[in-house]
Amino acid sequence: MTTTLLVLTLNEIDGMKEVMPKIKKEWVDEIILVDGGSTDGTIEEAKRMGIRVLHQTNRGHGDALLLGINKTESEKYIFFSPDGNHYPEEILLLKNKLNEGYDQVVISRFGKGSINLDADIVERFGNKMFAFLTNVFFGGKFSDTLNESRAITRKAFLELNFDALKMDSTQQMSIRGLKKKQKIFEIVGNEGERVGGKQKMKPLQVGANLSTQIIREFIFWKF
Repeated sequence: MTTTLLVLTLNEIDGMKEVMPKIKKEWVDEIILVDGGSTDGTIEEAKRMGIRVLHQTNRGHGDALLLGINKTESEKYIFFSPDGNHYPEEILLLKNKLNEGYDQVVISRFGKGSINLDADIVERFGNKMFAFLTNVFFGGKFSDTLNESRAITRKAFLELNFDALKMDSTQQMSIRGLKKKQKIFEIVGNEGERVGGKQKMKPLQVGANLSTQIIREFIFWKF
C-alpha cells in the first residue's frame, strides 16, 4: 500500500530550508511538492532536495490537493505544509493511524490539551465555531475540521466527489466524510509558530466561504 506525502507551498522558502530536512524520505513512498506559483526560491530548493514538483495552473488549497492526487496513483495520501504550523512527526502519526484501517485521519489543533502558537483569538473562535456547526449539522465529533494536516485513502477521497478548490477544502473533506459515514479518527496535536512567509488565509473571506459551504452541504445533502 503506497503512501504519498503532498507538500503544499506558496513562497515557503524558509520552511523548505528549516522544516523539510526534518522529514525522512523513508517515512513515505513518495514526496511531491505542489506549488501555487512561488517566486522566492521554493521550487528551486525542492528540486535541489530531489523532490518532484507539480505546478498549479490555478490557485487554491483544494486545487493543489486535486492536482496532487490526480497526478499520482498512491493508495494513501498525507497532506503537509512546511510553514512551521505542522510538525514533521505528525506524518508518522497520520500514516500509522491510516494503516489501522481509517478512511481519514486529522490532526486537531484545538483538542483537549492542544497548544496553539499561531492562531489569534479570531481564528481560534472561528475554528471552534465551524467544528461545532459541522458536528451539529452532520453528526461529527470534531474539535478541528479545518486543519490541513491530515491523511486520507484514495478510495475515501474519490467517494467525496471533491470540488472545494480554495480554503474550504478541508472542511468539505470533514463534512462529506461524515455524510459518507467514513471511518474518521482525530489525533489531538499542536500548532507551531509560522516559519517565515506570510499567512495566506483571509479570515473574513474564508469565513464567508465556510459558512456558505455548511449551508449548501446541509440543504443539498446528496452529492
